[in-house]
Amino acid sequence: MNKIELVRVEQTGDATIGVFLINGNAVCWSLEEPWRDNQPDISCIPEGRYPLELEYSPSRGRRLWTIKEVPGRSYVRIHAGNTVDDTEGCPLTGTFPGRLKGQRAVLGSRKAFAVFMDAMPESGAAEVFVYNVAGYEF
Repeated sequence: MNKIELVRVEQTGDATIGVFLINGNAVCWSLEEPWRDNQPDISCIPEGRYPLELEYSPSRGRRLWTIKEVPGRSYVRIHAGNTVDDTEGCPLTGTFPGRLKGQRAVLGSRKAFAVFMDAMPESGAAEVFVYNVAGYEF
């Protein structure tokens, strides 16, 4: 089974920046909302181990990886986007972190999303470990 990790390397009052690792290899950057006590749509999810399932998203019109069993949350889907305005409480993919319209952002999001989707297991089921690490380098 593939080991999928979301390693958060920077947390501020504006955003949470991380990296998705698959089997120890950095696949893409991530951007989430800052920690706001796990409030739906405005907070990143708590650290933990969660099942992942590839399922259809009516709002996005495509299949997305959904992080399941997040306490008090539903429809936490990994998708493309650049800033916290795009997250709706979900992790976004990016090629690299930066700034956009004065906000913390991940850029090259669609390209990174395609790379992420290609790197994920074909079975449509997996597990993700989400954790915070200060000073992580790759």
